[in-house]
Amino acid sequence: MLDQPIRWQLHDKVAACERVLRPFLGDVRIECPEPTWTPRFFRTRLLFPVRADKSRLPIVGIYGFRSHDLVRIEDCQTMDRWLTAFGFAAERVLREHRVRPFEPSSGNGMVKAIWARLASGAGQVLAGVVTQPGAFEPGPQIAKDLQKAAAELPRADKERRLVGVVHSISDRDDDFLLGDRHVPLLGQDHVVERAGDLTFRVSAGSFWQIHADADRLLYRPAMQMCGDVRGKKVVDGYGGVGPFGLRLAHAGAAHVTIVEEGPSACRDAEHNATRNGLTNVDVIAAPFASTPLPKHVDLVVVDPPRSGLGSKAIGRVLAAGPSRVLYVSCVAESLAQDLGELCANGYRVAAIRLADLFPHTEHVELLVMLERTAA
Repeated sequence: MLDQPIRWQLHDKVAACERVLRPFLGDVRIECPEPTWTPRFFRTRLLFPVRADKSRLPIVGIYGFRSHDLVRIEDCQTMDRWLTAFGFAAERVLREHRVRPFEPSSGNGMVKAIWARLASGAGQVLAGVVTQPGAFEPGPQIAKDLQKAAAELPRADKERRLVGVVHSISDRDDDFLLGDRHVPLLGQDHVVERAGDLTFRVSAGSFWQIHADADRLLYRPAMQMCGDVRGKKVVDGYGGVGPFGLRLAHAGAAHVTIVEEGPSACRDAEHNATRNGLTNVDVIAAPFASTPLPKHVDLVVVDPPRSGLGSKAIGRVLAAGPSRVLYVSCVAESLAQDLGELCANGYRVAAIRLADLFPHTEHVELLVMLERTAA
């Protein structure tokens, strides 16, 4: 929706969310500060599918709207400019090596995608080549050529430095572009990001928000909604590498329990707690819905997948009995389903805010603070 003024976009997003969530909001309205500029070049994640041209050489682009048809592009108004240039440079490297692209119709071929992640606060970039399972003999040389190509790109306004290249292996035989396993080919297998006084290691297999300004748009408002957490007992569900939990621990929480299922994210969360000197953090490597939570919790933070919490995970929250729940959602419809169950079990919406992490699209990120009503 690049052709629509950002204020129009936000107005429509708020209206759409309020229609879905109205039964649970009461007199509360969705907060959404108007931006003073139109966001551009904010995306810190590159993911280009690789397909074959008429000569069976690899080409890259993006998927067409609601399709898996490859669309060649010359520019991207939402992605960091250096990342876009790197994507085109990576295509040249793949063509020079004449790697065989994956063909979804037949399941033949090797390379499915190229990707890169930028830690915008530190300037570090990690890149990867996604392939089908099997030996990837040109991988080490491709990694060296990607490093050379990155060094030759025009200098960006801020530092951009390729710190590692990984071989990402996809065990799926469809159009899904992300790897299930990651093998280092060159340098680091992670980036280190800075956010205020904290640093976060984010490995190839771990999740990180893709908006360069996520700290201002999402995490700072979340901390404001949580208020004074000094001496509080906190659970951070679906906690990832610790972006919420470590901020709360740093703000003075007596203890933070991070519950995370992904092995890579768990390792990163443990590393990040140690590196930041936060001894009041524990990491439980398990699915949130099947994990008994500590009793007498003051605050539970949940940031579930698009499908939402579901009854089992909500049961874990209710059993912990927190006085407040911060629910982070990227889908208003699944949020509405979960709010129905939470509000039916003694909670009410105290505040809600829209964080526009996905400008120029229909996608949203919502922060909802729920408070337990008096018995």
